[in-house]
Amino acid sequence: MNYIILTGASRGIGEALCKKLLSNHNHLLCVSRKKNHDLISIANSKKHNLDYFEFDLNNTYEIEELMKNIFVKIDSSVMKSLYLINNAGVHFSQNIKETEPDSIINMMNVNLISPMILTSSFIKQSEQYDIEKRILNVSSGASFNLSPGGSWYSTSKAGLETFTKSVGIEKSDVKIMAVRPGMVDTYMHRNTENKKVLKTPEYAADRILTFLFERFEHGKAVKAW
Repeated sequence: MNYIILTGASRGIGEALCKKLLSNHNHLLCVSRKKNHDLISIANSKKHNLDYFEFDLNNTYEIEELMKNIFVKIDSSVMKSLYLINNAGVHFSQNIKETEPDSIINMMNVNLISPMILTSSFIKQSEQYDIEKRILNVSSGASFNLSPGGSWYSTSKAGLETFTKSVGIEKSDVKIMAVRPGMVDTYMHRNTENKKVLKTPEYAADRILTFLFERFEHGKAVKAW
């Protein structure tokens, strides 16, 4: 059994990832601010293993307790591999002088601080398992393609990539990498005029999972396509 912890599962790329990962070989441990009841219904109807944790990653001081609750669901006797996909993220575009502090704090908590804490907790709590362990952080081309009003988002994703590379040079049996999806037809790109340039969440999920399972590059940040 592959155990897969997935954040931001309620919509967009996260929802697409969850749907593609539902199978008899996987046990999904999904996290999002609000439960996606359609995903739960699909899993139940097909008798696939899915545990859902309704949790706001802005509550950074409670993440370690969340991870303890997640790891309680893991049956080490059937586990063959363990994965963490840090997919959750928030986005807004606004000039720096117009941005309220609370908005900045929320974005940094969800996009950068929470993946850092989740990664730390994952490494600590999985230390007892002698299996394949991987962490995949979902980044963005905005980490280096800068635009007006995107300073906070770009900074959070650039920080996530630097964190990934830094953890990659530490001695650990957990492998880590970051993947940058291109422009995807999600809420983030709702105002994009040329919709033809947008890929579907399903396409993005396929590419991300290709890297997770087949083309994993430890300590690297790469483009998904």
